Amino acid sequence: MNIAVLRPSGNYCFRPDTTLNREARDYYIPDGVEAVTLRPCIYSKIIKAGKCVSERFAERYVDNFGFGVLLDAEDTDPMEAFCMDGSSYLSGDTAPVSGINDAVFEVSINGKPWLRKEGFSAGMLFDALVTVSRRSSVRATDMIAVCLPESLTLHKGDSFTFEGQKVNIL
Repeated sequence: MNIAVLRPSGNYCFRPDTTLNREARDYYIPDGVEAVTLRPCIYSKIIKAGKCVSERFAERYVDNFGFGVLLDAEDTDPMEAFCMDGSSYLSGDTAPVSGINDAVFEVSINGKPWLRKEGFSAGMLFDALVTVSRRSSVRATDMIAVCLPESLTLHKGDSFTFEGQKVNIL
């Protein structure tokens, strides 16, 4: 299982399943990394395998959605990976994609509201699937995540809360 991540720039990358932090445990910044960038995202699990999925059929591959937060290393050497083990926080709770228009996503930093978004479109997930599957195959159980344009730098001692889960950066 991989996580295909579409950035606001339109570029995408794959995060391995080792980055998934299934229990929203506190995050320990690895040695040599001074700070992490928090990137809120909306995601979905792919329900069937595909390659070169067209816009017309994209909705057949996605039937649910959830919210998450991705942490990336700040100021990494271009030859080093920016994603680290345990740095993909995807809520375990998903809802049918039919309810995406009414969804509200909130993120707090150090106990203070930072982001509140609502009125999402399923087209975000469908378009991301089309983009990723042009060059890469997707499998059932893979996930697709669409990063929202907002991002924030976090340091040791900071914390964030999303979907009722609090994570400390240590």
